[in-house]
Amino acid sequence: MFEHLMLRPPHNVIWNLFLAFIPVVLALIVARGAREDVRRSNRVRWWLWTPVLLVWLVFLPNTCYLLMEWRHYITDLTASRISYNARDNHEALAGLLVSTGFYIIYSGAGLLSFFLAIWPLERLARARLGPVLAWGKVAGFLLCSLGVYLGLVYRFNSWDLVHRAGLNRIFTVIVNSMLAPFTATLIVGFAAILWVLYLGFDIWMDGFAWRMSRRARERNQEDDEISS
Repeated sequence: MFEHLMLRPPHNVIWNLFLAFIPVVLALIVARGAREDVRRSNRVRWWLWTPVLLVWLVFLPNTCYLLMEWRHYITDLTASRISYNARDNHEALAGLLVSTGFYIIYSGAGLLSFFLAIWPLERLARARLGPVLAWGKVAGFLLCSLGVYLGLVYRFNSWDLVHRAGLNRIFTVIVNSMLAPFTATLIVGFAAILWVLYLGFDIWMDGFAWRMSRRARERNQEDDEISS
């Protein structure tokens, strides 16, 4: 069966998941730190958290970039003809199922990281930013989509922004990409897909939080009735 597997190299998978996990950790740190600031002094130390948010934004595209890993699956599937062999070969069928499951879990982990990297910060910003939050999300999804495009097509990494030469080249590529109608449409289209996916996750999380709070109220009411 192993000869029919279409998996990514382990070191590549671990590295990509590590990069995707970074913005999740940063989001949790900022959200918790900002809440502590409000609790202690009713003011957020933006001078402290803004640099962290910039690093968070730079690494955020690494989360949804894992959705692009399906290109390796499609390439390997076409080159190996495993889908044809799976009709008569049980080992090929098992390899195809395992490989498909791997890519579902792999890209799903990236998508979940994308959700978890945004959701804590959005909850924090809802009460303070109001209508401005919607425009911030639009800009964030567009920048994230642009980051995926830069990494996928031009092989830029998040840390290339630190180098002056890399920064100048990135700026040139961004300008040229935005002036190309087809490329700009792809970037906007992928940003729209990310927005729809996140909206579904946000609705689910709000519903989950509502159900948990309702259960807590019902449990408290039962405890009050028992105690009385």
